Amino acid sequence: IDEVHMLSCNAFNALLKTLEEPPEHVKFIFATTEIRRVPVTVLSRCQRFDLRRIKFEVLVDHFSRIAETESAHISPGAIGLIARAADGSVRDGLSLLDQAIAHSGPEAQIGEESVRAMLGVAERVKVFDLFDRLMKGEISAALSSFDSMYHAGADPITILQDLAELTHWLTRLKAAPDSAEATPTSDLDLKRGLDVSASLPMSALARTWQILLKGLQEARTAYSATQAAEMVLVRI
Repeated sequence: IDEVHMLSCNAFNALLKTLEEPPEHVKFIFATTEIRRVPVTVLSRCQRFDLRRIKFEVLVDHFSRIAETESAHISPGAIGLIARAADGSVRDGLSLLDQAIAHSGPEAQIGEESVRAMLGVAERVKVFDLFDRLMKGEISAALSSFDSMYHAGADPITILQDLAELTHWLTRLKAAPDSAEATPTSDLDLKRGLDVSASLPMSALARTWQILLKGLQEARTAYSATQAAEMVLVRI
């Protein structure tokens, strides 16, 4: 029963007797992403297995072996991007790897640029540029960057969310540079992230995070998300 937490209270109660005395030929397997919503009376009658995210390095090794077996020419950097996008899921990563091979063809050399374009993470460089201009107080250049991203199809709220995600990552790098490997990314992003985080005081990163959080709430309820997002950038 997938997403078993979606069952009603009455449905769980109806299962209890069967779980206590299951037929010999039946094995119940419950899958859920929200274990706290499963009643204790049900949990106490089950064996519990927590499936955790697969480590980044393990995913990279696994996808590299598969690419080699499939005779796909894919660079280590591209595999790293796919493993990062998979977020600990082997299944999602395999789907992305298959998509990358299908896009480029089995004989083509698959590099970081093509995978970035496929994943839509090329925008991360633009978000980095926007953040950099904000931190330097170059508001005119920052608004121009925002306009460019907006006219290219980026949602204003998504831009603010990307800025908030980048701020969190840079703050983590600032607080614990040695833990950079715990947040895997491409070598280019990591080098730039370490440089930027080292050049900014913690107070600036903390204030930026607070302004973005408040700004996201404002942008979601404003009559014009674009104008609200621009005001957030000016405030930063």
